[in-house]
Parts: sequence; C-alpha cells; structure tokens
Amino acid sequence: MDSIEKDFIDYFNAFGKSFGWGDMPATVIAILYIEPESVAMDEIAKRTGYSLASISNMMKMLETMGFVTRIRKPKTRKAFFYMEKDIIKLNKQKLVVAYECGVKPAKEILPAIIAKYETRAGDERTKRKLEIVRDYHRQMLEFEKILVHMIEDVEKVSKTKIKPLKTK
Repeated sequence: MDSIEKDFIDYFNAFGKSFGWGDMPATVIAILYIEPESVAMDEIAKRTGYSLASISNMMKMLETMGFVTRIRKPKTRKAFFYMEKDIIKLNKQKLVVAYECGVKPAKEILPAIIAKYETRAGDERTKRKLEIVRDYHRQMLEFEKILVHMIEDVEKVSKTKIKPLKTK
C-alpha cells in the first residue's frame, strides 16, 4: 500500500468514526474512493486483511446504501466495485436510495396497514401502536418533501461545479 493511500485510509477511519463507522467500512470506502479504477472484491479483501466473506457482506451493504456500484467485466466471474469520485453526485445517489428504499415503500405500504387496523384496533395497546404507525407515515411524507428539495438542490450544485475526473 502506498503512502498516500495509507494516509487517506487513516483520515477516512477518523472521519468515519464521527458517523459511528468501524474500521472495516471506513477502510473499504477509502480504498474504493481513492482508486481511479474499479477494484475486485478479492483484491479489497487482500488489501484490508478482512476475509472474503466479510468483504462480500460489506459490499452488499455498501451497494444497497448507494455508496458503490458493482461492475461486471467480460470473461471473469470476479466481482468488481467502483465508487463515484464526485462527492455531490455520490450524495445525490444516497439521497435517491433513501427515497427509494425508505420513503417510497412507506408511501405504498403503510396506508394499507393503517386502514387495516383502524377498524381492528380494539384494545388500548393496539390503538397506541396504530398511532405510532400513523405518526411514522406522516413523518415519512414530511421527509419526502425534504429529500426531494435536497435532491433538487444537489442537482443545481452539480450542474454548476467543475466535474472531477471520472474513470472506471
């Protein structure tokens, strides 16, 4: 590992701690961010010292959260991953994932749950739980407004800034 990579990983581990991340996710994210090209999953395991199984689980989580993109390369079965280098675009991706995985399902599923239990909430405990679900639904609708506004603002900033070098 070259010096700049080690220093960046050290920085990212300290930065990650402020978000409650452990060393593993911070190290993996730092490696993927500093690499100009996509990196094979087995190479990530080798460079971090974590098992391939642990890295595989971490990559699934990071992919779901919108941090990384899985890259398929012809003539190989290896899994490669790439991390966007444009922080604005990366954060927009995370906002979109928050909408798609959080807000959208809440809007689609929770009204039916609420309607189902409005007529069945007989005891006081069930009524309180129903009110918690209603409140959660209301909060998600408010959060949607914030997310949409943030995504629009990020798009405006992204259009006005100089684009960094993008390689895959």
